[in-house]
Amino acid sequence: MKKLLTLSLTVAVFALMSAVFFTSCESEEDTVVQEPTGPFVSAVIGLNNKSLTPGVNGYMSEPYDTAYTDATATHYISGVRYYQSNSGYYVSSKEEMTLELVNLWDTLGLNKDSLFHAFLSQGSLPWYTPVSGADSTYMTGMRLRWRSADGDWWTTDEGSQVSSITVDTTKNTTVFGGVSTHTVYLQFDCTLYQENGSGSMTLTGGKGRFSLMNTMFY
Repeated sequence: MKKLLTLSLTVAVFALMSAVFFTSCESEEDTVVQEPTGPFVSAVIGLNNKSLTPGVNGYMSEPYDTAYTDATATHYISGVRYYQSNSGYYVSSKEEMTLELVNLWDTLGLNKDSLFHAFLSQGSLPWYTPVSGADSTYMTGMRLRWRSADGDWWTTDEGSQVSSITVDTTKNTTVFGGVSTHTVYLQFDCTLYQENGSGSMTLTGGKGRFSLMNTMFY
């Protein structure tokens, strides 16, 4: 009787463990990882999956912009930087990505904020590649920079690009007399070129949500 009770208990435990195992496996297979609703970027860079999300593992989002005027026009750059804070509470990483709208320019004294929003509202955006252009003074486009885990910087603007950037969604917010922002959801493939070297690597399946700001181009 004791042996029978022990055997029954063993079978019951085995059945319970089997149910838990198969349930967990099925749950894992059916789990869908949702994209962040806020800023993020993800891509396969050099055959490695990379994902940076402000608010996760100490990553932050830092928008910035700058402008200068020369004999040809007023030139403007707006960008956003995804980088890790200096806090020691997170797994340390040197990986960083910046996206920039480079060399938006105006020679006619137009409403520059409208130019900012109009450029980012297109269905596709060109890459900024001055080395392949006849006159980089008037070349406008997007630049992506990536800092790898070993601290090397890679960029899109030191060589040619085959495809443009697809704009999936776009939204502008204009605050008169204040900061104007424009949020875009982008999809892209590109070649990254080593800034201090001759290497290159591919970036595929890139996508992300970026919010650029305009504080001075009016």
